[in-house]
Amino acid sequence: MKYKLVLIVAVFMLIAFASCKKSSSDTTKPWIELKGTNPVYSELNKPYEDAGAVVKDINSVGDTVDISGNLVVTDNVNTQVVGKYEVKYNASDDAGNKADEVTRTVYIQIFK
Repeated sequence: MKYKLVLIVAVFMLIAFASCKKSSSDTTKPWIELKGTNPVYSELNKPYEDAGAVVKDINSVGDTVDISGNLVVTDNVNTQVVGKYEVKYNASDDAGNKADEVTRTVYIQIFK
């Protein structure tokens, strides 16, 4: 009888632990806001410094929070060659929700 009771309790605990899954109720994706202008016109052979962006998200209590530390920036800007380039911004929040990618267009030109 004692062993049956221990077995029943063990099975119950196993079922209880198995049903306790961590689930995230956060389904709100973050958003990216560009700083500065878009598009940008920059002079050939002059340094280009991107204005950057910020990433915002809604936390568990409904407040808007800055998660710019999650920002990933990639670009192919070559200030030595006249042309059209892109700076791409991506981010995701701690729950894994991905922001829509934002792109800034950079034109490298000869200024007169």
